[in-house]
Amino acid sequence: MRARGTPVALADLAREILAVEAEIDPRLARRVVAAALGRPPGTLPDQIDARHVRPAPECAVGDAPLAQAHFVVVDLETTGLSPEQASILEIGAVRVARLAAGREFQTLVRPPAPLSRAIADLTGIDDAMVADAPPPKDALRAFHRWFGRGGAAPFVAHNARFDAGFVARALERHGLPPLRVPVLCTQRLARRLLPEVGRFNLDSLCAHCGIGNRARHRALGDARATAALFVELLAIAQEREGVATVGELLDLQTRPTPRRKRRRR
Repeated sequence: MRARGTPVALADLAREILAVEAEIDPRLARRVVAAALGRPPGTLPDQIDARHVRPAPECAVGDAPLAQAHFVVVDLETTGLSPEQASILEIGAVRVARLAAGREFQTLVRPPAPLSRAIADLTGIDDAMVADAPPPKDALRAFHRWFGRGGAAPFVAHNARFDAGFVARALERHGLPPLRVPVLCTQRLARRLLPEVGRFNLDSLCAHCGIGNRARHRALGDARATAALFVELLAIAQEREGVATVGELLDLQTRPTPRRKRRRR
């Protein structure tokens, strides 16, 4: 659908959204597409350039050139793997602007219960360190405020489904507004841009790109490493794939991954 230069008729797009084959009244089709894109029905042409068939958060940043775009790279330490049962322990973030890492954010978050030995051993964070940390709602409010400075910016993380999902659930739980921004995943981008690496965890990719990390499993240390990796991936996307805008970068991470050749026994 997002193939470059392909026009999409509203009626065809509405049928795909609704997963039906029957003809749809043109007025209904316009309302369906407008609702899906978060745009007023009257602003839609009869056909839409497929590059602009995006959810509203993507539309806000999709045309921004990479050389001028802003991104926020986020990493979390948590007390477990489930957003429903665990809580955020630490938030680290780095703003990437004009293809370079810049301002940073970091806060510990006071957990609702004592930390397990496994989490303390992994992160180096113990109960004494978080005793005076801000409670979750205050920490999330500060992060949300910092994230929004400078306008709309995509949320970037390694294995972004985990971090973005935790943040979204925590904001909802504490009655704070959602971020409503597109999400970019350095792991997904690396699978498409660096298939030769083979392993796509943060350690393997940083080793491949020569990126050091002296604070592994601390939120800001991992956010800094992920930001450095993201800047490398942006350069590769521009050079090898001709990616010039945020929208094209979002499209790139949805492409099928290259098939890996099976080794002969």
